[in-house]
Amino acid sequence: MARSKGAAARRRKAATAKKANANANAARTVEAPKKAVVPGKCPLPSDVLAEIHERLRFLDRIHFASVFASRDDERFKPYAPWLLLPGKSPEKFELFSIADRRSATFQPAADPALRGHLVLGSSRGWLATADDRGQIYLVNPLSGTQLRLPHMSTMGLFLPSTQYQHFSLVIPDFLKARFGGGPPYDHELGPVGHGTLTYFKCQMREYFYRKVVLSTSPRPGSYAAMLIMEHTIGAPAFATTKHPAWRLAPSREGVDDAIHHDGRFYSVSYSGLVEAWERNAVSGAYTSRAVAPRLALGENEDGSSSSCHKYLAAAPGGRLMVMLKYLEVIKEQYARAGGRAPWQWKEGTDEGQWKEGTDIGNVALFVGVNNSLCLPTTERPQIVVAARSLMSDGGGRSDDELGNRSTYDGDGGHSESDLQAVGVYSLKDGTMKEIWDLGEQVRNFYPPPVWILLVPSK
Repeated sequence: MARSKGAAARRRKAATAKKANANANAARTVEAPKKAVVPGKCPLPSDVLAEIHERLRFLDRIHFASVFASRDDERFKPYAPWLLLPGKSPEKFELFSIADRRSATFQPAADPALRGHLVLGSSRGWLATADDRGQIYLVNPLSGTQLRLPHMSTMGLFLPSTQYQHFSLVIPDFLKARFGGGPPYDHELGPVGHGTLTYFKCQMREYFYRKVVLSTSPRPGSYAAMLIMEHTIGAPAFATTKHPAWRLAPSREGVDDAIHHDGRFYSVSYSGLVEAWERNAVSGAYTSRAVAPRLALGENEDGSSSSCHKYLAAAPGGRLMVMLKYLEVIKEQYARAGGRAPWQWKEGTDEGQWKEGTDIGNVALFVGVNNSLCLPTTERPQIVVAARSLMSDGGGRSDDELGNRSTYDGDGGHSESDLQAVGVYSLKDGTMKEIWDLGEQVRNFYPPPVWILLVPSK
């Protein structure tokens, strides 16, 4: 009897445990699993996030948009560039918003890597900079990601050195590489070329480099860069992940400006020839071919070709645009009354020709020595301006040199800095309106501001 009671108690206990397990399983089946919060996967609808985004200060909008960059929403993507200006201290910069006409102090995440560096280019949220030793870097100022490009000695045109306190360019080797063959050469260094051309390491960024153009947003282990060098050197050099060394590309006419568009590098020469550059998959060498008729650059009163800077950009539809800035005319106008900056705008047509005009349509053209951008203004009234053409021109200088140069030369005349401008230019009447919100330091143009789209690295 006792044994029977014990067995019954065990059966009741087992049944109770089985029922409890069944209830627990049922509860687990009904209860919704908890999801981890992933950046960019906020459950709030896009309209609510857009309302929050619009209420933020413009600098906070950058960080807000970077968090939700994975959302396929145009409202969270950068639609207007900022001007990056030297700050009051070496570790800080000033950002000026074209859309809001306001500025804010910005301390890049890449500090101190940007401190004392000269900006050579701005592409897709990245800056190309050079230090006082001649080394070129790629920096994302928002995320702090940094890449070091190959040392300039890898070009193979300099005398070997152990420390490279200076760079001595071997002129015969350089001329052969630039013109793709032997003498005679049509170059200011002579028809044959002798000796070397020497730069101290601190001079490379000032007098040898001019601009760096990137193919895409660089990532560790993936980049392609085009280096434009000063007028005497003329030809471009390329470096890629697969061929991590600078290689000079043949260019008889030299390169005045360049962009990367639709999977290719494009350049415009000093004489107005627009070319596309192709990379040989086996050798890694770049060669060029003309893709449009030569630009008509005009003539001076004595019949010589006009000297002008050329700025290349691509319209949202894919057509190439060129802005021409005539230096002799600017100097002549300064000698009279000043106030006008003679620019010309030309756009490629479907027939492969160039069309000159004064109305660039529903786009804003941001022109600068470091980069030029052409962005649509449809549904973006904040960046629609009277002329739709904003200029940020000038030669590069490091941030440590700000304010060390006057806008007038020692003879009381205008120096080269007066040929530079930051403002809104009207193609219709040829007038320039300064952006007074920028302050006095920018109008000294030393160093020039840089157009940048702040985009976090992936």
